[in-house]
Amino acid sequence: MAHQTVLNNGAGAPAASQNRPTGLMDNVSSFGSDLASLASLQGKLAAADAKESLQKAAPAIAGLVLATLLAFAGVVAILGGLSLWIAEAFSMKPYAALMFTGLGALVLVAILAAVCARMLNSSFTTFRRSSEEFERNLAWIKTTLTHSGR
Repeated sequence: MAHQTVLNNGAGAPAASQNRPTGLMDNVSSFGSDLASLASLQGKLAAADAKESLQKAAPAIAGLVLATLLAFAGVVAILGGLSLWIAEAFSMKPYAALMFTGLGALVLVAILAAVCARMLNSSFTTFRRSSEEFERNLAWIKTTLTHSGR
C-alpha cells in the first residue's frame, strides 16, 4: 500500500494537499490582497495630498477671513461717511448717496473674493497626483480581471 495516496495524516485530519486552495483560489486571494493594499495606499496618498493642499490654502483662507472681518468692521463707518460726503458734495439726497456707495463697496468685495477664490482653487492642484495614481490602479485592476482567465 505504499504506492497509494495518503488521505489523512493518521490523526483523522485531512492531508496538507487537501487544505491547499486551488490555483483559482490562490489567484483570487492574491488579487484581493493586492486590491486591499492598493486601497490602503490610495487612501494614504489622498490624505497626504489633503494635508499639502490645506497647507497651501492656508494663506488664501486667512486672507478671506481677514477680508470678511474687515468688511464687517469697517463697512458701516466708512460707507456711511463716504455717502454723507458724496451727498453733500453733489447735492444729492442721502439715501441715493448711500445706495451708490453700497454698490461700489459690493463691487470691491466681489473683486477681492474673486482673487482669493482663484488663489484657493489653485492650491488644490496637488490632488492631481492622487487622481492619476487612482486611474493607474483602476487600469491595473481592469487588466488583471480581463487577463486572469488566460
